[in-house]
Amino acid sequence: MNPNYNQTITVYNCLRGEDNPDSKKDIWQRTILHNCFYKNVIGRTEYADKAPKMDNVYTVRIPASEKYLSYREWIRLPEKERREFFTCSQKDIVVRGECTDEITGIPPDTASQVLSRYKPEAFVVAAFSDNTSHRMAKHYRLGG
Repeated sequence: MNPNYNQTITVYNCLRGEDNPDSKKDIWQRTILHNCFYKNVIGRTEYADKAPKMDNVYTVRIPASEKYLSYREWIRLPEKERREFFTCSQKDIVVRGECTDEITGIPPDTASQVLSRYKPEAFVVAAFSDNTSHRMAKHYRLGG
């Protein structure tokens, strides 16, 4: 095991309303994952139409897991089965550490409120790659 994979993270997976057969609301599922890599650095972000600014840049690596399913596979499961797995996709939220908050969509527990509560140790996933086809160090990479 890589010694840099020493962080606990909480992933909030979003079952998007358009993919939810029971409701048109977003549903959030919380999963706590151990032995992950987590890095948060401040970097300069360049914009085409405005001045550059300093932003937090996040990188998370989750070791390959039998509990992982692609978003397409994950949304097809009945709710009870879906709770046994996690996925990674854009719009999900990652919090560094073990977080017990639930995202209900009702204040004070909306997605944006939970995200704000844990900033700068929380971010919205903007990029995802499945790096489990590599020979070694198989992992899922999340960025934000």
